[in-house]
Amino acid sequence: MVSTEARGLDPKRLADVVLAAAVRSQSETVYLEPAGEDSYTFSFERGGQTITTVQVESLSGAATVARLAYIANLDLAATSATSAVTKVRSGDREADVVITLRPTRGLRAEIVVMPQRGVRARTAPPAAVGGIGDVIGNYRIVQPLGEGGMGTVYRVDHVALGRSYALKVLRSRVFEKDPTAGQRFLREARAAARVRHPNIGDVFDFGHLADGRPYFVMELLEGESLADRVAREALQPADVVTIARQLAAALATVHDHGVVHADVTPSNALIVSDEPLHVKLIDFGLAAIAGEAFNEEESDFVLGTPSYISPEQLRGLPATDRSDQYGLGAVLYELVTGRPPYIHKDLRELCMMHIQAPIPPVESPHGPLPAKLADVITTCLQKSPQQRFPGMRAMLAALDEIDRVAHQRGWRKWLG
Repeated sequence: MVSTEARGLDPKRLADVVLAAAVRSQSETVYLEPAGEDSYTFSFERGGQTITTVQVESLSGAATVARLAYIANLDLAATSATSAVTKVRSGDREADVVITLRPTRGLRAEIVVMPQRGVRARTAPPAAVGGIGDVIGNYRIVQPLGEGGMGTVYRVDHVALGRSYALKVLRSRVFEKDPTAGQRFLREARAAARVRHPNIGDVFDFGHLADGRPYFVMELLEGESLADRVAREALQPADVVTIARQLAAALATVHDHGVVHADVTPSNALIVSDEPLHVKLIDFGLAAIAGEAFNEEESDFVLGTPSYISPEQLRGLPATDRSDQYGLGAVLYELVTGRPPYIHKDLRELCMMHIQAPIPPVESPHGPLPAKLADVITTCLQKSPQQRFPGMRAMLAALDEIDRVAHQRGWRKWLG
């Protein structure tokens, strides 16, 4: 890896240099992101490895991101990630690149260089997923672990290292309906994989099957999902607050990096330890195509279950950090009460309840709740994103205050 500093280039020239360098160096992805208050880092990556980094001062970095947004005709005022494709020529090389803008407290951008048509990959593509013993890239299938609305998960072993991982691949049906879903899936999964947090499942590798479907490889987490835990009984309030703080901290971190999960559900949170209680959030890659299936007639095409999707996503608007608040609020409601906030056997009626129905009272079978916990949950479940917390860190601060009071007074004060 080579690290250099870029000085004396105006943002227009610097944006052109970055685009040309991405194509000339055969990079797969370039990340432009703040590196503290005074500088930006431009990281060129290929095969999951950083091949070079460039440091620029903060103002030049932000202005370069803004210039890329101008080139791709992206809105700097957008509240969620936006992408566009543009053609870049450098010398005798030409490629389509996808520029993604991620508006956060510091502007971030990604440049993904698309493979050239007619150019063979450096290695032969792996075969389509088959049975036990088949090899996908560097991984041998050991056993299937489960299947959801959009992805299938396998336990795999690395053929050289012998280590076990979980491999998730996009379902054929989803890919056939929308061939562009694969690229968006990988863009979001790669962006999320760069975020390291103790409450986020690590992603190690990416690839494509022979039929074009993308897959990613993540740590193999042994544990129980929140969905399975709450299916037995509602959780104790103290445990709910502990889980809420961990999930909110994970989401706050990815939001700081311009990534939105968009599918926060009990099935996407795993309890990896009970003593102490430790949860991890998974499935960021599939969030890129969450919400697109809710207009479909066939409910099994829906990503997970619509019990946790925000009203704005149901209206066809892009998911934002406040959409994740809604999903987390719905999860916490179920952990406390033992059921999701809205239940209906008809999918469309259930979706309309998210949009129109009043927020049901938050009541625990274990006894009275601290008023502030119910307030946090109902704030998250507001129909309008503007009526929720201004950001996930504000929600986390409210949860921290509940936890602080709990340690001072003890939970018995809240139990009757």
